[in-house]
Amino acid sequence: MKIGLQTWGSEGDINPFIALAAGLVKRGHSVKLCITEVSERDYFSIANQYGFELINVPNPMLPSVDMMAQMGEAFKAIRDPSEQLKIINKYFFYPAESAMFKSAKELCSTSDLVVRHIFCYPTQLAAEMADIPVATLYPVHNILPNRYQAPFGAVNFGRWAIPIWWRLAQWLINRVFLKQINQLRLQNDQKIINDVLTEAWGNESLNLIAVSHAVCPPQINWPDNYKVCGFLNPTELYQTKSLNTEILDFLKNQDAPVYFTFGSMLVPNEASWLKVYEIWKEAIQRVGCRAIFQLPISESTTIKNESNILIVRRVPHNLIFPSCCAIVHHGGAGTTQSSLLAGCPSIVVAHIADQPFWGSELKRLGVSPGYMRKNEMTSGLLSKYISLILKDSTYRNNAMLISNSMKRENGIDTAINLLNQLRNNSPK
Repeated sequence: MKIGLQTWGSEGDINPFIALAAGLVKRGHSVKLCITEVSERDYFSIANQYGFELINVPNPMLPSVDMMAQMGEAFKAIRDPSEQLKIINKYFFYPAESAMFKSAKELCSTSDLVVRHIFCYPTQLAAEMADIPVATLYPVHNILPNRYQAPFGAVNFGRWAIPIWWRLAQWLINRVFLKQINQLRLQNDQKIINDVLTEAWGNESLNLIAVSHAVCPPQINWPDNYKVCGFLNPTELYQTKSLNTEILDFLKNQDAPVYFTFGSMLVPNEASWLKVYEIWKEAIQRVGCRAIFQLPISESTTIKNESNILIVRRVPHNLIFPSCCAIVHHGGAGTTQSSLLAGCPSIVVAHIADQPFWGSELKRLGVSPGYMRKNEMTSGLLSKYISLILKDSTYRNNAMLISNSMKRENGIDTAINLLNQLRNNSPK
């Protein structure tokens, strides 16, 4: 079967599609993956290694590194997810809509089935026009109105308020996206939609929720067209198979360190992440533990390693997380589930969008003492949470239970089987 994939976003939005593409090739399918990556990383070597075709669809108006650093500072003061979505859409998604739609039409013309990221409504439209089956891939499980979870960004007033919050969330999302989605649909002689959340982000055929069953609340009764497939783990895709000597020496015969990473939330601009580094360092000094800091350092960076702090640029999560006593991270879907798979407690410092939700989920699961937003991050609060994890083994014990459950799942195989069913049940 010829399968087309299209995604947009940061590394956490790309990796599940890369994992799925590699799995599909292994099962004998021909795969094309279209990527619009906000950090413009190079994934071609991975595509060549695993035998799928990669098509880069760049945003023609992507903000500069300096501008992204300024926007990151501005985001700290914005707590309203709808306002964050406006900025994300204005600078990172809508300018790429035309290029993504052109790529989507070409993809659908040569595919038997397509899978697209939740945001990729141009792919949904192209699939409808080509009359081929389409599935949506969700990197988070808080995407459909239900009685048990309020939408992320909502204040917890109790179960009675959840339906009200969802109606408000739908109204706000429609304010941001509905007009531009319907404009594209009308330009291509397709009927308009009435709700973004259920008609443009989701679809009637198949919606894959790429989250572990061990994480999703068991009481949610998903509709038949929503399937929890499990974490699409990109572990085997890492080309680095072992830690380098510097990291191994740091880990050897010493207490396990705390690993700090904000992933793609930190841009390669030292002025923008220097304060973050200083807060991390002070937190470690307060606790008196060791740490590894993942920072977008360059050759000109003047900051040096210390006896209790190792600075790295990038390390595969599956290799380093199991050797750490805790992870301090931004709450991205991939990093969050990777920490759980490693059986490691977490502290989330949420920057945007669904990251506060992931922070609250980790607390609900008993693997984190709490989370904070970026503008709330202080060395005192970080050190408090780190100390709680180090003193109370319950957090690690809970993380290990979830890890054992996740290791029994195979999200990639489950997703592929569901896609095969979708194709087999669709009109030829």
